[in-house]
Amino acid sequence: MKINYRLPRVDIQALKKIFHHFGGHLKPHRTKLLLGFSAMIGVSLMSMLGPWPLKIVLDYIIMPSKTQNTPSFLAPLTGMEPMTILSLAVAAVLGLAIIGGLLGYTQDMMAKTVGHALAASIRLQVFSHAQRLPQTYHDYRETGDLLTRITGDITLLEELLVETVLRLSGQLLQILGILILMFWIDWQLGLMILCVMPLFLLASFKFSGEIKKATRKQREKYGKMVTSVQETFAGISQVKSFAQEDQREKLVSKSVGSDFRASLKTTRLTANYTRIVEVIGALGTGLVLWFGVRKALIGQITAGDLVIFLSYLRSVYRPLLGIARLSVRISKASARGEKVMEILELEPEVKDKENAVSAGAINGDITFENISFSYANGKKVLSDFTCHIPQGKTTLLLGPTGAGKSTIAKLLLRLYEPQEGAIVIDGRNISDYRVKSLRKRITSLTQEPFLFRVSIKENIAFGKPKASMEELIEAAKLVGADSFVRNLPSGYETMVGEGGLTLSGGQRQRISFARAALRNSPVMLFDEPATGLDIHSEKESKEALRALKRGRTLLIITHRLNFLDLADWVVFIRDGQLVDEGLLAELLKNNIGFRDYVADEYVISGTDNDSASVSQGKIQRQ
Repeated sequence: MKINYRLPRVDIQALKKIFHHFGGHLKPHRTKLLLGFSAMIGVSLMSMLGPWPLKIVLDYIIMPSKTQNTPSFLAPLTGMEPMTILSLAVAAVLGLAIIGGLLGYTQDMMAKTVGHALAASIRLQVFSHAQRLPQTYHDYRETGDLLTRITGDITLLEELLVETVLRLSGQLLQILGILILMFWIDWQLGLMILCVMPLFLLASFKFSGEIKKATRKQREKYGKMVTSVQETFAGISQVKSFAQEDQREKLVSKSVGSDFRASLKTTRLTANYTRIVEVIGALGTGLVLWFGVRKALIGQITAGDLVIFLSYLRSVYRPLLGIARLSVRISKASARGEKVMEILELEPEVKDKENAVSAGAINGDITFENISFSYANGKKVLSDFTCHIPQGKTTLLLGPTGAGKSTIAKLLLRLYEPQEGAIVIDGRNISDYRVKSLRKRITSLTQEPFLFRVSIKENIAFGKPKASMEELIEAAKLVGADSFVRNLPSGYETMVGEGGLTLSGGQRQRISFARAALRNSPVMLFDEPATGLDIHSEKESKEALRALKRGRTLLIITHRLNFLDLADWVVFIRDGQLVDEGLLAELLKNNIGFRDYVADEYVISGTDNDSASVSQGKIQRQ
């Protein structure tokens, strides 16, 4: 048998790290923990006293011996009537069982109460931290893996920090107490038990590292399986419409198979470990039985002593077997705990400067100065990009697909940080503003409006939860959402399906517009607001934007030309660089590249130096 003696040390370091990380969550529950530990000590004591009534019955009633060495605390039994002794023994059995049961109940309740509170606290901490991690983390992180860490992994972590500690402490205390009593009864038999114990340690050394490694791999496979299932149901309409149920089943089946094989390996290792421990326990029992009976026959110990010894032997092996099983749980929990810590050790998104100021008074005059940016894959999206978005105007950020338009919006919200250059709002670098304050003053709507599985009222109020019903209805009326909402079965109380799938694309768009109108921020960003809409819904979308543009900085990001008549200012971008910016009429007159881009879809019948000419028919769809 090859044994890696370094494995326990690594495990101990991992456990120290876990307890250091999460031990603070236990402080508010110190009283309950102390009560649980006290109950655990009582349970161990009751367990050690358990076999003594049987010894009394054997040595003082069934097989009394005048030559036996009576312990001083049992001396009063010597002159008693047998039936009196039997009554006391029966009462002791019942008393020990009742007291042990009450103490065990107290221990379990305290452990579960603290454990559930601990799990809730850690889940909230991890969820809160994960929300604040950089956007790049979520871009490349599988959702199923993150969900597994917040649910199943934390459950095992809670067991490690509370229940496992209590059980392990109780079992170690019980083993120590039983060994002391064994040596007191007969030191030679006690030495036999000690000689067997190293075998338990050897088995633990052998299997603990392998189980931990297998558990970590199993967890990774499980996370991939959850991700496959989650993606399938998240896109169930696409799966059905493309008749891809069989393909998704094959994909999920492959993930399930990988998870099954990884789980089976862990189970096999655990089963081997447990069986070996049981065989070692049987070896020790056989040795004690052989030599103990021989001692009893020559009068060195009484029959009651041998019964107590055998009972203690089972009692000492039971905690050892429990420790063996707990070591498996500890290996699993430490692997899961390390996964949870990986999230908490990641640095959150951009931090506020010490002297950061509120963005509460911004008006929305925005300048991008020589911005360069690349995503994690290293491909440069923006290169020396410079443009101006004037305050209180509607700016159309126009360019072909893949030009870097959506990235500009994400940089403005500080979801990412540019590698070079600066973004300035009202003459101040946006890094000078507090991130949360800045985002409260900028409302952003993405290409695919996301609705939560709550009522329409709650979805509209997402950015302003304390808004009154009157404010909410007024915002919905402003963008043309009120009429269709009132026609729904429960009006504003209508529950929305996951992702808003129970509503049409146009309805989801108008609810998102109502959300923006209610927030009423001085800067609004709309990324491809006509994505997936039919002509009628697109027209309603434009009317909603026309209502929202008044008195604020409105940035419409699109590759389509349908919103040209809304633009006070146009920024034309291609391949991550500014091509030109200015009034629409001036760009049509002076920039051939922009004119050709527009001419692909529109007939240009004039180049007046007035952008109002666009709405008067100078630019017409071909």
